[in-house]
Amino acid sequence: MASIGGRLAKVMYGSSLVAGIGTWSMSGFVPDIKEDTAFGDTVMKWKQAGIGDAGTFSFDGNYDPEDTAGQVALNALKNTDSEITNLYFYESTSVFWRVAAGGALILDKFNAITMSKNDLGKISFSGKVSAKAMERVS
Repeated sequence: MASIGGRLAKVMYGSSLVAGIGTWSMSGFVPDIKEDTAFGDTVMKWKQAGIGDAGTFSFDGNYDPEDTAGQVALNALKNTDSEITNLYFYESTSVFWRVAAGGALILDKFNAITMSKNDLGKISFSGKVSAKAMERVS
């Protein structure tokens, strides 16, 4: 079984590295499941129906207030109702995830900063995937 280490992972905003990021995650696509049980059935039946949820994403790491092309640029979107399509979640140097054509990413948490006297400052962002699911590009 193949496995992938996370040390080569990164988050890119357009062609710019979002500096300091150490973790990213996606919740994945969640289909809408409906009960499909009829009279006479002895066990409940389920069926994929309706509209699925394309999921959520998040990323966090070390706070870098001088990362103007990454952290600062993403924070500038907070009051713009922006839907972005150029945020990429790399799992290695050449394989990444992006929202599929026709979809968008909508940030819902910006510049969430944590400071501790015994650690580096931390920052986190999160959002929703809209209209299309994430796709893996290799």
